[in-house]
Amino acid sequence: METWGPAQRAAGGVDEIALWRQLSRLMEQVNSTAGKRLTRGHGVSVSELMLLLSLAERRDGTLRISDLVKAVGSNQPSVSRAVARLEDAGWVERRSAVGDGRGVDVEITEEGRRLAGAARQTLRGALAEVLDAAALNDATASLVARLRYVPVLPVE
Repeated sequence: METWGPAQRAAGGVDEIALWRQLSRLMEQVNSTAGKRLTRGHGVSVSELMLLLSLAERRDGTLRISDLVKAVGSNQPSVSRAVARLEDAGWVERRSAVGDGRGVDVEITEEGRRLAGAARQTLRGALAEVLDAAALNDATASLVARLRYVPVLPVE
């Protein structure tokens, strides 16, 4: 049986592999809990919500597909499939980019903004629950402390 103990110190520093394992385990827990709640409560996946939030954070609610790929850290085919599903649901609209017939712009709809706002609250609750539980687990407590108490840098 594999154990997830605190990161071992190696040559006076943190063992990056142990830290990575803690982070991977924590992300599995977060994605599982958040994914179930978002799908059940809003009909949207975690990755689809990340796309909607990226759009909702823009003043005009619009990004090119290529910029969405960068914003969510995914690949073009995955983002295109997610955008197609969001479009079918009426949460985004696609159109040719102004001045560039090759580019595609994606714009969040008002319905998509409402969904993103409600789903954001569900996600926030799921994250708090998972992090609270992980803070009590010896395997992930030090990582949660780092995540919660170190200032967060803005995501570009």
